[in-house]
Amino acid sequence: MIFLEKDVLLCRIFPLMKSDIHPQVHAKAKTTCTTCNSVFEIPSISESQKVESCRNCHPIYTGKKQKEMKGGRVERFRKRMAAGKKKDK
Repeated sequence: MIFLEKDVLLCRIFPLMKSDIHPQVHAKAKTTCTTCNSVFEIPSISESQKVESCRNCHPIYTGKKQKEMKGGRVERFRKRMAAGKKKDK
């Protein structure tokens, strides 16, 4: 009984949420990557959407960016100095 009275009191203070104001979620929305043309089915509010990069081609996920920047500051400095000495000769 006490819980029912609290529920009624809370309903008067905080009215219930409005119905039919939330967008419809499509469980299998078609998502297309514009870089590698991969197609994924993920939940979304739109039926189809396009993304610039996905997990198959993004450098963070593939590791291509990290491999290119391999080497520390000292190694990069020595490489530039060696290239400069070759130009002087």
